[in-house]
Amino acid sequence: MFKSNKQLKREAVFYAGVGAVLLVILMLQRLSISAGWELSLIFFGLGISFYLKFLLREEEKEQQE
Repeated sequence: MFKSNKQLKREAVFYAGVGAVLLVILMLQRLSISAGWELSLIFFGLGISFYLKFLLREEEKEQQE
């Protein structure tokens, strides 16, 4: 029923990353940017999401030790 702090952090980072990528996509629809820039900005947003996920895992490992 209730989720732990660890699970809440994971879900928050995941949904923040998805939201950031969707925000970039919506911005790109309004602005006329070449396809190369679009793809690089989407990958940048995904990279930030995966980096935050990596940081959370490292923090969890430190807390377990």
